[in-house]
Amino acid sequence: MKVSCLLGLCFILLSQMVFADSGQQSSYVAFPSLDKKLNQQEAVLIVHGAINHQAISPLFRAYQERYPNIAIHYTESNTRHLYEQFISQPNTRPDVMLSPAMDLQFKLANDGYALAYDSPELVNVPKDSHWRNELFGFTYEPIVTAINADILAGAALPQSREQLLNLIRSKNHLLDDKIGLFDIQQSGFGYLAWAYDGQQSRSYGRLLEAFGTHQARLYTETSLMLNALLKGQIFVAYNLVGAYSYQWSQAYSWIKTIMPTDYTTIIMRTAFIPRDAKQATLAKRFIDLLLSPEGQHILANQSGVTPISTKVKGPYSRDELSKLPHGIFRPIPLGLELLLQTDDAKKRLIYHEWDSAMLYAPNDSTP
Repeated sequence: MKVSCLLGLCFILLSQMVFADSGQQSSYVAFPSLDKKLNQQEAVLIVHGAINHQAISPLFRAYQERYPNIAIHYTESNTRHLYEQFISQPNTRPDVMLSPAMDLQFKLANDGYALAYDSPELVNVPKDSHWRNELFGFTYEPIVTAINADILAGAALPQSREQLLNLIRSKNHLLDDKIGLFDIQQSGFGYLAWAYDGQQSRSYGRLLEAFGTHQARLYTETSLMLNALLKGQIFVAYNLVGAYSYQWSQAYSWIKTIMPTDYTTIIMRTAFIPRDAKQATLAKRFIDLLLSPEGQHILANQSGVTPISTKVKGPYSRDELSKLPHGIFRPIPLGLELLLQTDDAKKRLIYHEWDSAMLYAPNDSTP
């Protein structure tokens, strides 16, 4: 059997092994080694991440083609749960951590949890996409708004936050309980995106007031919001991960994805190797692949997320992203300023504003 066929078969079988834990906060996928011989002890690379397992699987397959005697165990979690589990359960820490919650990842690295690694592949990615030799950005992804076009009734699609506000006002009670947001106290990514809005957007306060007035629904994951959008439970979803939203727009023509034209926030998914990783050598090989031209090419062509490299080509490359309607791209910097978002006093202030506005918001974290 050809290797490609074998890989395909493995992937199908593995996809069927996905399960959710009782709290619906994480799922687990095992990728057995490709070269499994009798009596051979299997080495295992453990990865924890807040990236859809279908999106990261092509990279896992490429890794196992390089190292066919390595198994990969992947646990997928919400960004906040991922961080809290890392802190509270030191005995279950992975060999690699992946998350778009840049501030939480940065805090872990800054607090000394990351292993330093001078990857030779760093020459392939922008200098501002990694912090020292500990935290590595590997994607370049817009934060977007998604709208069920049925709500427009022939009106123009809002392209900016100001136009979104006008739409909400014009629809008034039709949007009561029909706007979806990240629960910023349950989602690290949602908190980061909203906190950054507070720094960048002149409409931040009015948006918050409008969301609260219309009893916006709160979610912990982009996929849950997109499902709600598909089912008509909500009509507007704000601050989503762009890669997933665009995929849904391709599948369902009435779901429109917008990169706001006033500005489009860009986040990086980041990776680090925990200092106490049991398989540090295997983890370093994975970081190498992630940052290599091959790994970045896989992201741009098979994973549906935009890679950090400006050099690779593909339907999800940065070059293709820049051709879509968008505002000024404003990447969240990967630097010490991220620690401001994790400051307890800053968080309390943002939570207080949020809670005051969302006093009657229903939480809808179930699929």
